[in-house]
Amino acid sequence: MDPTSLERLAALKRQLPQKLLLPDPAADQASDHKSAQQQPSVGRHPLEKTQDPEHLFGELMNASPDGHVPGHLLERMRSLEQQRAEGTGEQARAANNGDGDREQEQYSLFEALLGDED
Repeated sequence: MDPTSLERLAALKRQLPQKLLLPDPAADQASDHKSAQQQPSVGRHPLEKTQDPEHLFGELMNASPDGHVPGHLLERMRSLEQQRAEGTGEQARAANNGDGDREQEQYSLFEALLGDED
């Protein structure tokens, strides 16, 4: 190296900080836990925030280019539909009419169709 380059390197070395402080992992973990409790929806995908099962179904179909939907999202859609049915009394009517078995059969067929495309 030529003397000019050596001088520039020495000057840069003097400008750099001597040592960076390492973050305390326990403090970071505690602050992450607090922020997660305060704002549970921050950083979540819109599919995870949706509470309307019909809207969720539409979003799932839009988000999936090949029609494949992960099982945990199908379970979430089922649970949202079940919550809605319990709230409006549809579940009692479905049990009386035998529609509960039909609904489960439709879900099974839907999952089978998704599996056939793979």
